[in-house]
Amino acid sequence: MFDLNSLKGKVLIAVSLSHIHEKVHQAWQDKSNEGFLICYEITLEFEDGKTYLIKPCEVDAIGYYPSLGLSIEPVERTELLYPFNISKLPSRICDIVESDHLGEDVVNQFTLTFDNGKNFVIRHVYPPMTVGIRVG
Repeated sequence: MFDLNSLKGKVLIAVSLSHIHEKVHQAWQDKSNEGFLICYEITLEFEDGKTYLIKPCEVDAIGYYPSLGLSIEPVERTELLYPFNISKLPSRICDIVESDHLGEDVVNQFTLTFDNGKNFVIRHVYPPMTVGIRVG
């Protein structure tokens, strides 16, 4: 399993997204996904040439239905369809918080804090198997 904390101190230079939606379908809208841009995959590209792919996933839970989580893995440099413009990039990642915003006992949200004070939130959102991103 990838240790997300290994990204602390690295300089993020680019973020790309797969197919995007301005918002989720009305049937799935709730406070957990307000203000998020919705997509299926995200790549983070760093100054050292490393690229990481973040995708929604299911995490097996013994005795329960699978929980909704996030996976991250190193990949060869890949070009997803849409560059996601974040002002102030490149920026160094100073802190990373992994959390469970869905209450499913798995990590389903990453909050990256940059050296300029901005936060970049990546979370598994409904409908299942989509990712939401928000810069704050």
